[in-house]
Amino acid sequence: MRSLILAALLLSSVAQAQTYVWTDESGRKHYSDLPPPPSVQHQQRRFGPNGATQAVPYRVREAARSHPVTLYTGESCPLCENARKMLSARGVPFTEKKVATREEFDALTERFNGNGMVPSIEVGREKYSGFTDERWHAMLDDAGYPRDLKGLQ
Repeated sequence: MRSLILAALLLSSVAQAQTYVWTDESGRKHYSDLPPPPSVQHQQRRFGPNGATQAVPYRVREAARSHPVTLYTGESCPLCENARKMLSARGVPFTEKKVATREEFDALTERFNGNGMVPSIEVGREKYSGFTDERWHAMLDDAGYPRDLKGLQ
């Protein structure tokens, strides 16, 4: 029985689901599958493949290690939802950064060489501002993310 519980714990540690990351008033960084308290203004959300808890295939883990994906989104942004769905459907783990303040918008504009459009994406060192399905797929292909997770372990 003990070994069964240990095996379940080990398997759950490699599973990946949506994760919230935030820093509290004391400067401590928190990682949780639960949203932060309402008083927290700056947070990130990280998503696993398909937004569900499951083991991440080796090829996806390797692509994510060498070419992490960051999605920049804004409020009331229908294209941001399309971008999120595309990444999740493809099984790409990603970190989402919401651009809500003027300072965040200015930082995004600087990061993307004058183009502060949302959604924007970073795949490793490659950056693209705006959502173009074909371009995003090409960037993910180049980074080694598989198009189809069926049959991957």
